[in-house]
Amino acid sequence: MKYSLSAKNLVCRNLEAKASYCAGLLNPDHTREITGVLRTDSGLLSHTFNQVVSNAVMPSRILQRFVVDYFAERHSPFTLWHCANKPLDHAELAELGVVRQDTLVAMAVEVQRLAADDQCPPELELAPAAAEEIADYAELQAEAFNGAREGPQIKKFYRKLQELPEHKRGRLKLFLGKWEGRPVAAGCLFASADALGLYDLITREEYRGRGIGRALFNYLVAQALDSHHKHAVSLTPVERQELYLETGFFAVGEVTRYRYEP
Repeated sequence: MKYSLSAKNLVCRNLEAKASYCAGLLNPDHTREITGVLRTDSGLLSHTFNQVVSNAVMPSRILQRFVVDYFAERHSPFTLWHCANKPLDHAELAELGVVRQDTLVAMAVEVQRLAADDQCPPELELAPAAAEEIADYAELQAEAFNGAREGPQIKKFYRKLQELPEHKRGRLKLFLGKWEGRPVAAGCLFASADALGLYDLITREEYRGRGIGRALFNYLVAQALDSHHKHAVSLTPVERQELYLETGFFAVGEVTRYRYEP
């Protein structure tokens, strides 16, 4: 695998597939695409599950008509992931209410090159989330938005996910970390046609600094090693990429995140 533009495209395709898949679990008529832009609508008032992925720079009026006007009419937030190497005009987007957030590092690797560390605190149990534990997973993911509208919307998504038969949500695998029986960490794997994506790793704030997040990450890496996938991908903040590099991932580019709140 050449760690170049093709590797970054692998990350972006997985991001597109995950956005489309998650939205489609709730809203079958969810995805629209024009050249260079994919728009997904989950039907929720959620920037976590209403996502737009752009792979090209285009005039802001196109993004306004195809994306901003669409979600503004529905009074709904969304997240825009810009994957092209050439940046968008931040000032023009800000005038539309689309505000730049942080830039994430796109990571990719051939699965066979991964090496997981199996060290785990003895108090910590790591395992796939059972159907009845999806509510615990949702609670952890929503905690970061405590007091904001996003938290209840995240919980609503996972309540609806829990109602689906496993085979209908099988590409999205949820995992929990329990510290002495209490759910304290969560993360997921998403399987697209050409890669396995690691996403949404989070540790409950009061339990950070105990090696829980590292152990969960390495557990997901071990799951990837046991899978049939040839490639693994992820997105991570710049300051957290060291853990990915330790296990064998390569940094293959940057993805800029924007957010719209009506």
